[in-house]
Amino acid sequence: MHTYLMATIAYIQENGDELERARLAGLLGRSRAEPKVARSLLARQNEDGGFPYGLIQGRPSAITATATAMQWMHHLRLLPSSYVERATGYLLTVQRPDGAWEESPAVLRFDPPALIRPGVPLARIYCTALATSWMARLLGPRHDSVMRAARCLRASRDGGWPAEEPAHVTAQVAAALCMVDGPSSAATSAGLEALRRLEPEVWTADRLADALSALYLAGLPADDPFVDGGLARLLMLQRPDGGWSSDDGADRDVDVSLRASGVLLAYGVSTA
Repeated sequence: MHTYLMATIAYIQENGDELERARLAGLLGRSRAEPKVARSLLARQNEDGGFPYGLIQGRPSAITATATAMQWMHHLRLLPSSYVERATGYLLTVQRPDGAWEESPAVLRFDPPALIRPGVPLARIYCTALATSWMARLLGPRHDSVMRAARCLRASRDGGWPAEEPAHVTAQVAAALCMVDGPSSAATSAGLEALRRLEPEVWTADRLADALSALYLAGLPADDPFVDGGLARLLMLQRPDGGWSSDDGADRDVDVSLRASGVLLAYGVSTA
């Protein structure tokens, strides 16, 4: 077993809560989480099938929270399940007529960051890319909702891939288009080239783990230049204690460590 993984397992076992330790077990290939453990996540699902903003019960459903819950359910080996079907139904219901997704105005009272704030064009692109990737995985890339979303994403690139766009947004859009159009399409190729031009220093552990996870789901191989360099940087960002540091504060370090180790495992970076 690779040294990075032994250190990460020890770090998460020591610092993670019960749900986080169950996510680790799922990533390591163990069986579906015990119902009692999974319930701490699944009980938060709203009546409409979405998960509440910030994953805090009582709040309105949010696209970003639902995508996070999908990822956690993947870790817990709950794909497929009725919970995932209901979450998929929520995403279908809130998709805009033009194919895009954006957060409900109901989340504005929680003062969301600009990246997911309703009414902000960049936030609409980010939410659309995030939802498209999951819907393409769950419903297939030829599903009507996915095709409409892909048209919206392609249109956002008509003037090229903006250099000032946050790196992980570029990665999410490139991954979504890769799932629908394939890696050799004009739009996907341009997006991957835009990623390869970025300096390594723009990538924090959070951004890199999410970008590589999206690109893995899109089928991009480990020998792709961006993926290869990204995996090396992710290992470089690991702390001596086995964890990774989150942009969102120390209380999210276990979560980003799970996402980082999950993508390293997915790409086969697990043996010496």
